[in-house]
Amino acid sequence: MKNFGYSLAAFTLALTVMAGEVMAAGGAHGAEHGSGGGGLPQLDPTWYPSQIFWLLAVFGTLYFIFAKTVLPQISATLENRHSHIQNDLDSAQTLKDQAEEIHAAYEKILNEAREKANQIFADVEESLKDDAAKKTETFRLRMQVEIEKAEKRIEKSKKEAMEQMNTIAAEMASEAAKKIVGISTDLDKAKDVVKDLSDKAKAA
Repeated sequence: MKNFGYSLAAFTLALTVMAGEVMAAGGAHGAEHGSGGGGLPQLDPTWYPSQIFWLLAVFGTLYFIFAKTVLPQISATLENRHSHIQNDLDSAQTLKDQAEEIHAAYEKILNEAREKANQIFADVEESLKDDAAKKTETFRLRMQVEIEKAEKRIEKSKKEAMEQMNTIAAEMASEAAKKIVGISTDLDKAKDVVKDLSDKAKAA
């Protein structure tokens, strides 16, 4: 609104300057042609009061018209434009603030998701380690049982093989005694003898 006051004052000043220039020009022209003479009436100094009156009347009328019609419309247009620009600036600031809030919320969610993912990976890794340890322990125990069973089978097979060897040795000794000496020996006693000899050999 101040701008319109300045514009109106400038307009008034311009009209005053123009009136002064017209009067000065009239005075100069009147001095050249004399005070009465056959010069133009508007250049005669005696006509200056009426000219000034009509100048002020026209200026007042134009001032009234501009002050009541043109200037308020221009003022309202500029005020509306200023209000619209200010509203746009306020909206832009609001959108900027909302964007910053959304960005901060996004960063917070992203950080929480990263922390949660890291925790999940750590939990899964720990779970896999525990599961692998349990499976390893289960496999070790099962293999230990299998080894014990295999050792028992081997020991049993060894005993059976030794018994078979003792039987074969007893039979061979009995046959050898029968062929060499001509004495028929009891096979069970021969087995006992071979077994005793085998046990003594193991003990030695």
